[in-house]
Amino acid sequence: VQLQDRNERLYGLGDLQERMEKLAGSKTDLSARVVFSEEEKLKISKDLVDLQIETNKMKEQYETENFELKNMVLALENRVLELELCSEKVTGERDALQERLHALESNRKELADEYIILKSNYLALGKELEQEV
Repeated sequence: VQLQDRNERLYGLGDLQERMEKLAGSKTDLSARVVFSEEEKLKISKDLVDLQIETNKMKEQYETENFELKNMVLALENRVLELELCSEKVTGERDALQERLHALESNRKELADEYIILKSNYLALGKELEQEV
């Protein structure tokens, strides 16, 4: 009975030892899984950092292009204003030249009329002179 009792205890110890081995094995397995999980976490973190860097680069490129486009728009608006001012100036000069042209045409007509009068007076005086002669 005592031997059987010892046998059962030893058998129970064998079970206990088996469980301890399984526990140790599962502990190493758990450690390996924790290490793998940490490695995965690090890979994901690295990928996230890379993605943030890429996002920041794209954001910076967007800001640069946006700034350049705004500068281009402002330069073009400035050019439009310059052209409008130049157009107004040319329009003013054109109007002044048209007025001067009208004045010159009026002056030419007056001179032509005066020339006709002078010519007819000259011809009349020429006839008078011939009559007197």
